[in-house]
Amino acid sequence: MFKNYLTLALRVLTRRKFFTFISLFGISFTLGILMVLISFLDSSLGENPPLSDKGDMVFVSNLNLARYHYDSTMIIDTNLVLEEMVFDTSYDVAEAGSSNWNSSVNNGIFQNYFDDLSSSRMMTIFNSDNSYVVFKDEVKLEMAVALTDANYWKVFDHQFLEGRSFDDREVQNAAPVVVITDEIADEHFGRKSDVLGEEIVLDGKSHKIIGVFKHIGKLISFVSPDAVIPYTHQNLANQSTFYHGSYSAIFLAKDGASTDALKEDIEAACETIPLDHPDNENGYTEAKMFPASFDEMFARGIYYDRDASKSLRIMKWALFGILAFFVILPTLNLINLNISRILERSSEIGVRKAFGASSSHIMGQFIIENIIQTLIGGVIGLVLAILLIYFINSAELMGRADLMMNWKFFVWSFLITLLFGVLSGLLPSLKMSKMQIVKALKETQL
Repeated sequence: MFKNYLTLALRVLTRRKFFTFISLFGISFTLGILMVLISFLDSSLGENPPLSDKGDMVFVSNLNLARYHYDSTMIIDTNLVLEEMVFDTSYDVAEAGSSNWNSSVNNGIFQNYFDDLSSSRMMTIFNSDNSYVVFKDEVKLEMAVALTDANYWKVFDHQFLEGRSFDDREVQNAAPVVVITDEIADEHFGRKSDVLGEEIVLDGKSHKIIGVFKHIGKLISFVSPDAVIPYTHQNLANQSTFYHGSYSAIFLAKDGASTDALKEDIEAACETIPLDHPDNENGYTEAKMFPASFDEMFARGIYYDRDASKSLRIMKWALFGILAFFVILPTLNLINLNISRILERSSEIGVRKAFGASSSHIMGQFIIENIIQTLIGGVIGLVLAILLIYFINSAELMGRADLMMNWKFFVWSFLITLLFGVLSGLLPSLKMSKMQIVKALKETQL
């Protein structure tokens, strides 16, 4: 039976070429855009290298010092006592404002007060806001450089193509070493391998290349920089104060510990930061951090709110709205097209019913026909998406981010294609399958 449905579906598609073209165009264009969107989300937020442990990450970027101002308001109550007016005066003290100092954090704060949290597996500190220019044979090359510690390579599982990462000893000794991407190796030396021992001059200092890792573009700069050097190369004494400096941190939750528990530990550790340091000239009385999961950190970069979970909720609803728009609107259009196409076949439906075809058989036939049509459009959409992704990456339209294609990409594309086929064929086929035989044979409208 399925073979007959397939043969009939292909004949129907070639019978009305205009309807088929309009349907396939709508399906392929919509699915192509959806596939690119899914690829973008998976590339930026998916748990794939170097973000395999993304679900265990908690991000801290700022330390907020606060001082609250209070004001008192006189309240006068009157009472009549023994026919005499008695005045009762009191004062209501309420917050009248606050002063805040918010900035990235001094590395010493992280190392002295956050290095041994009960729910933390490890912590890495980094400063990724560095852009260095290097020259090779008078060719200018701009590099995004991250300054970090040895734990960086344990938190982010970059794929090393040759060599190794720097270790704790090299960090402590501010060793002049650097780890670069294969892309930088190719641009600077004209080859992606065999560059170990070569040197690159960064900020006027020569650094020896000890490792090369695979470039995987990400929207977040500290996840996929062009080069990584020990943070001790920075003059740490030039940081703003005892409290504020140049660093952010990523914590990894221990096995069995939730990120929520880790956030609570970070907030509790923040309360141990001393506020009697001479750098606290303005008398701030409270130190706060606002830890966030990786997804919350990403969402807060789009819609900022101190409550990172609120930012994530808003981003999820926005994405849901976009996906719903791209699914529901084309589906409604396809339903209208399918109704028009099926109307012309009312006589065929009447004849089939007269020869004993049940409503379920009629309904199954039209749904299968529509799924086949949608799958053809899905294949075209998949090819379109691959071409779009190649163009976006080649033209660097997403900046440093590279859109990726993997098995999740194809699975989601297939599921979306099936969803289109079922939704856009269900309503027309349901109505036509319930049509009475005499009406189907005599009328040409639903």
